[in-house]
Amino acid sequence: MADGLTRRRFLHGAASGAALLSVTPAYAARGKLAAFGSGQVREPIPGVTVPSPSDFSFAADEEGGFFLCSMFGPETGGFLGCDLMTVQGVVSPGTIQIKRGVVTFSGKLDIFLFPNIFTQPPGPYLNAAANDFTAIARFGGPGKGSLVLKIPVATANVGGDTGGILQYGRIGRARIR
Repeated sequence: MADGLTRRRFLHGAASGAALLSVTPAYAARGKLAAFGSGQVREPIPGVTVPSPSDFSFAADEEGGFFLCSMFGPETGGFLGCDLMTVQGVVSPGTIQIKRGVVTFSGKLDIFLFPNIFTQPPGPYLNAAANDFTAIARFGGPGKGSLVLKIPVATANVGGDTGGILQYGRIGRARIR
């Protein structure tokens, strides 16, 4: 499938396009800082996150933004026994903070997972909307950048916060021109 559309190629293209759209002058005021990220986290951050490999993307500024992560397929699927998990959300305006190479932002997100691993026996799926979240991302590329996703309604059920160290991709900041 070298020439076909792979999940990674699709997510990278979608994230790149969404990131560009979300930080255009029509969306954000000129001269303001924005943060963006796209890639895959693999290894957990010791003592901070549970093992939770995932593909992710986000773009945020003072006016808001988006967050997306997915866990499926051979590289990132199987999280706690589910075959598919997607998390997508909206960054709330005014929540972004950038300090010392770290960006934080918060908002509301929706969670879809299959099967629903939080019921006994597992149910067919879970679709949970409008959950609070906070993301904490360290700027950098592979091995240096990191992402921590805090979803209070899910933290106890999954054993901690999710995220990890970038295996590939980049988390950075830009000034809207």
